[in-house]
Amino acid sequence: MKKLSGSILNPLFNLYNFVLFMLDDSQKSITSRFDFIDGYRGFCALVVAIHHIVLFHRSTGDLKIFVKAGFYIGVAGFFVLSAFLLTYKMTKELDKSQNWTEVKHIISKYFIRRIFRIYIPYMFFVTCVTFGPTIVKGTYKEYNTWLNLALLQPTLGNHLWTIPVEIKYYFMIPIICLIFKLSGKYWLPIFFSSLGVMYYLYHTYLFFSKSDASISKSNKLYVRFPIFYSGSLVAFLYYKYEKWENNLKIIITKRFSRFVLCICSYLMAFYGITHFSPYYNPNLNMYKDSLHPGIKFSLLLLVMLIGAPNDFTRLFGENFFLKKFGKYSFGIYLWHPMCILALKYYKIGRQLDAVTFVLFLSFLCGFLFYYLIENPMMKLGNYFVQRKNKDLTGIQIPNA
Repeated sequence: MKKLSGSILNPLFNLYNFVLFMLDDSQKSITSRFDFIDGYRGFCALVVAIHHIVLFHRSTGDLKIFVKAGFYIGVAGFFVLSAFLLTYKMTKELDKSQNWTEVKHIISKYFIRRIFRIYIPYMFFVTCVTFGPTIVKGTYKEYNTWLNLALLQPTLGNHLWTIPVEIKYYFMIPIICLIFKLSGKYWLPIFFSSLGVMYYLYHTYLFFSKSDASISKSNKLYVRFPIFYSGSLVAFLYYKYEKWENNLKIIITKRFSRFVLCICSYLMAFYGITHFSPYYNPNLNMYKDSLHPGIKFSLLLLVMLIGAPNDFTRLFGENFFLKKFGKYSFGIYLWHPMCILALKYYKIGRQLDAVTFVLFLSFLCGFLFYYLIENPMMKLGNYFVQRKNKDLTGIQIPNA
């Protein structure tokens, strides 16, 4: 009888442990002073999702303000945030390195994390789109082949177009970080020189055609490079600001200074919304103006970082909904077109009801995708990183 009960309970116990393992958040122990970043990322995801929902629903309403703002505010915000976070972390790690062996080790760990954090979950979705039921395609009818999507070729006019572009920039980050590490005390002239040279070249010699900027035909990085690079520049600048020891920094951290920076953040956000939304700016041209959002949103991010905590950053850092939306933003971004397709089967007349319905489904998909795919892959990536740490030092170093 005991053997029988044991044979029944053991599989249940193993299943229970497996569920706990899946639900155990691999990022819960990661502490960061950027507590508003997840909320900011959630806001960007929200803008992109509502942009696509309103386009599909095709009803009149005040939410038409989000039409095409998905690129200028949502996608540009994602690009800047991604470049900032990855560049900041690598800059911090490289600054502690003592030799080229450690530098190579840091870069190899970086790529391991990127593969397991982004590429493998992306390929899981690509596999579902290619070989799964038609509903997975969502509102988009055309995707490139599985192999072409795996090789980061143009995605053929669907929401996946951002991922190959972003993954390509991942390869630039170690190069950029190494240049700034080797610049030493000359980092500030190189910082401003690189910014000036970039904008000079893009306005003179580095012309690109409309097809180069087309999300359906092109996966070229250099068209969107300034948006990413401005996020990396903010990472360098903020890292130097953290290490800066000066009486002026003490003044900046005072309550009144944070209040002034808070007001500046509100004004810059208002400027961004009114200048990067066709609702307010009908003459906005995605092709001609694709260079400009990066530097403006990067400046906003820098002001938020220096001025935090304040009322503006608390809009994101203390907003439970936005923080959760940001946490599951990758899954929400991948699966929200499928959730929008539900509007085809459930006739929802009011625009606000349709948006609420799709956002709920998207959040649910993002939650499941995070704990079933993203979280296990991050744990697996951390395992390989710890193995590399052990191989390098002979002892196991806790994962940063």
